[in-house]
Amino acid sequence: MMKNSVLVIIMVLLVVGTLNAQITYVDQEVYGMDCAPCAYGLERGLKKMDGLQKVRVSLNDGRAYLDLAAENELTLGAIQEEVKKNGFSAKKAAVTVSGKLSKENGQWLVATPREQFLVSQATSTEYLEKMTEGNVTVSGTVDDVEDDNLPSQWILTISKMERIQ
Repeated sequence: MMKNSVLVIIMVLLVVGTLNAQITYVDQEVYGMDCAPCAYGLERGLKKMDGLQKVRVSLNDGRAYLDLAAENELTLGAIQEEVKKNGFSAKKAAVTVSGKLSKENGQWLVATPREQFLVSQATSTEYLEKMTEGNVTVSGTVDDVEDDNLPSQWILTISKMERIQ
């Protein structure tokens, strides 16, 4: 009976600890966008996604800038899939993610309920040496992957990290 109670408490804490885990910002590099109607079409396509608060697509920069709503269920994979669906290639992305930092099999990762971000060894030793398990908000760059093979686990080079309660 005691073991069951402890197990239930642990499960509740895990769920509560990840409730606010999500992507909050994406600066997505877009390849193949070479005209104003193309940029407008991509912006319209992205705006149809639930969970986006603000969308701006820049033809000059070749980027889509996305502010995500406070409570969203979007994934980087879904965003890149939408870019692909509109006829473009999603390249590397700068992201801000809130999630649970943990170490599994010797590898640090930031987990949200729908995706995981493996911390790249290219991350500054300043951050790598200070890592401890817990809730964090991190910003960094996600490596480019093939459009036909979008993962649910990304490689993230962290450029900023903050602890959250």
